[in-house]
Amino acid sequence: MLAFILFVALSLKPSHAGLQPTCRQLIASMIETIGHVKTASYTLSAAERVNGKILRASSNIKLHLSPRQLYFKNNLGVEVLYNELDDKKEALVNPNAFPYINLKLDPFRSIMRNNQHHTIFELGFHHIGSILTNAVKQSELNFDKWFTYMGIVKFNNKDCYKIYFEYPDFKYVKYTVRKKETLRSIAQKLGIGEYRIIQNNINISYTEYIKEGRILSIPNVYASKTLMYIDKELNLPVFIKAFDDQGFYESYEFSDLKINMNFNVKEFDRSFAKYNF
Repeated sequence: MLAFILFVALSLKPSHAGLQPTCRQLIASMIETIGHVKTASYTLSAAERVNGKILRASSNIKLHLSPRQLYFKNNLGVEVLYNELDDKKEALVNPNAFPYINLKLDPFRSIMRNNQHHTIFELGFHHIGSILTNAVKQSELNFDKWFTYMGIVKFNNKDCYKIYFEYPDFKYVKYTVRKKETLRSIAQKLGIGEYRIIQNNINISYTEYIKEGRILSIPNVYASKTLMYIDKELNLPVFIKAFDDQGFYESYEFSDLKINMNFNVKEFDRSFAKYNF
């Protein structure tokens, strides 16, 4: 069904039909564009609800998708460098605080995941694309009720398509764990994110298999409401704001966005002159 939806949407592009784009066409075209992003650099301004508080951060990010290489530095001076060509299991972290030494940390374990909704592997647009793909799949015949195209808006001096999604039956449901499933595999399979699973279920490891047959409480979709701006020129999301049953959940703003540029290989090496490792 989803493959058919995307095929139809992409075969009816507005330039061919002479019409304003539909919401279905815009989302399908954006998902296709995300699939062609190989590198990106941008400033990410994030706000996330963590344990009832809204935490904010701003980071400058460089990202190479395959092989996976990334560097970011946030507004607190914390630097993270990951290069799977050097070490697939650990990232190099300059905490810019006590103990004032560089650390080698597993991106999937609790120290690097503390007070954050996502891991460094969700940076970029492919994670957003997978969540939207899942939402489109779940909407099926209700797509035009749940997704709304709201016209053109200005965002950071760029023309953007404004999309609004509202899922009227957002709730937590029971999920029975299957053999050799982890927190991450369940979240990725269902497109719901890991943070709310770990928050709503006790004694779950970030990395170990969850006991087969265990009943988990999980959200049935990623968000109850989502507001999204799609840069008209780049055809990529530059603003996303999501809500759940408790209200505001998270928002992400992409600025100074550049894609598919050629990075110097030294930019993913700890010895790069502009880094402080």
